[in-house]
Amino acid sequence: MKLDNTQLSNFINRIKLHRDDMGKYRNQIENLRDRLKAKIKDDTSTGMRVSRFLIAGSWKKHTILRPKGEHSVDVDLVLFVEGDDTLKSDVNKLHDYVVQYLREIYPTKDVGDVEAEGKTKAIKIKFIGTGLEVDIVPVVPDTPSTYVWQPERGGGGRFITSIDKQLGANIEWRKQNASYTAIVRALKWWRNRQQLKPGLTSFTIELIAAYLDDTYGCETSIEEGLIRFFQFVSGRSFPVIKFPLAINEVPRFTNPVFVADPTNNENNAASKMDNDAWKQVVEAANTAFEGLCIAQSSTTLSATTEEWTELFGPSFSIEEN
Repeated sequence: MKLDNTQLSNFINRIKLHRDDMGKYRNQIENLRDRLKAKIKDDTSTGMRVSRFLIAGSWKKHTILRPKGEHSVDVDLVLFVEGDDTLKSDVNKLHDYVVQYLREIYPTKDVGDVEAEGKTKAIKIKFIGTGLEVDIVPVVPDTPSTYVWQPERGGGGRFITSIDKQLGANIEWRKQNASYTAIVRALKWWRNRQQLKPGLTSFTIELIAAYLDDTYGCETSIEEGLIRFFQFVSGRSFPVIKFPLAINEVPRFTNPVFVADPTNNENNAASKMDNDAWKQVVEAANTAFEGLCIAQSSTTLSATTEEWTELFGPSFSIEEN
């Protein structure tokens, strides 16, 4: 039995972070931003200047999920830093300055940890009270216009991208397909349920969903959009995914898949994916594809929702809240 968008929207409403709940997180983000900006401004010894702050990630892209278990509310705060040329040549210095400021701002109380993780050296702040996690990503403006470089983990390298253009592309994908955010939210919830992190990142999910809309046409049915995603990912030949408006070309790569940053084809959003992780993703996607096909062929609503619940967990319900 097929489920329509009205029914599945009831499930999406259960898993998304509601606007009424965003206030407490927004206050913490703005307080962190203001205190960090003041701290950097007051310290003239480093030569650093903050030209801009930008909230990015799922919060900005309207795909953020409500917290559940080990999966907290996660927000990206991009810190646009300017200064002398040594900022670009000394990656560790830039990172260490920001970590030092954060530890001075939050010596005890609200901070659970400060750490660098991922390919990009992001500094993670964990607020114990609300469970909010903020990844602070220091970037330095570069060329072409709107592009920035981020320090790569391990030091020395440049990771060039445009956060503004990434967010602009996301706006266009949402305009083209009113169901895009619902499909991405459901896929992220499924990913968490199947324990496919950290290999299958939210950014990778967003880009694959966008590529499918761009290549095969917008799928406004949430159910069919999910089935298409699972069939595509579990297929025998996964293509190199790239975007026509991005700069540069896809380089040689050793990862099992390449999903390009929509602003720079040199960047692989799936760089955390090794062969074992990708095999796990493919197997989970195949199981999901088969499960939703069985759900569609079921003749009763209870049998249909049973298949969905198996994939998406006990939070799945098509009843109105």
